[in-house]
Amino acid sequence: MAKPVLLVHGAFTGSWVWDKVVTELEQRGIQATTVDLPSQGADGTLERDAQTVRDALEVVDEPTVLVGHSYGGAVITRASANNDGVAHLVYVCAALPQPGEAVSDLLGRDPEPHDDLAEALEQRADGTATFKREAAQETMFNDATEEQLAPVLDKMGPHALGTLGEPATGLGWQQHPATYVITLQDKQFSVALQQEFASHVDTVVKVDAGHGPMFTKPAEIADAIAAAAN
Repeated sequence: MAKPVLLVHGAFTGSWVWDKVVTELEQRGIQATTVDLPSQGADGTLERDAQTVRDALEVVDEPTVLVGHSYGGAVITRASANNDGVAHLVYVCAALPQPGEAVSDLLGRDPEPHDDLAEALEQRADGTATFKREAAQETMFNDATEEQLAPVLDKMGPHALGTLGEPATGLGWQQHPATYVITLQDKQFSVALQQEFASHVDTVVKVDAGHGPMFTKPAEIADAIAAAAN
């Protein structure tokens, strides 16, 4: 019987980002749930995000495949450390930090950076930021059709910027089996950076997509997750 799956979104999005993947997983007979992270608000922190995931794992109450996208990779890394509720980690073009590294450190050492993230953001007085619509289209969802893109851009929201500077404590990928999904058209995390992340895990999958493969290649993402769940 397939293990249950918990899906963790990245920055500037929410649990809705996984809707198509959830449908695909359910068609494969896999139970899938999502969470909304506190970092969508001004008082969000990486630790609060990780605790939200830990709490959700306790509700599932059996070993679970934990999936993270983008910033969500840092969240699942922290939440899975010393956590018996995790059966497998799946990183979908996601941050995979080394000891003491924050997401901002990972972006800073990308050997083939595409764009300056700061220039793509509209910063707000409360410490959050939103992604500029045109920048999101060009750098996050560069492989999406207009039909796929419009509802996504309408739903994107703020993210607490402080989370991107919080260092990793507890590296769950050192303790659990893990899969890394490399997205070959990604303009947020270069393929070279993703390959470095992927060098630390057991299984590597490549998908010809940008940084939002949940929208453009949901079946392929579901296949990668299902392989970990079965």
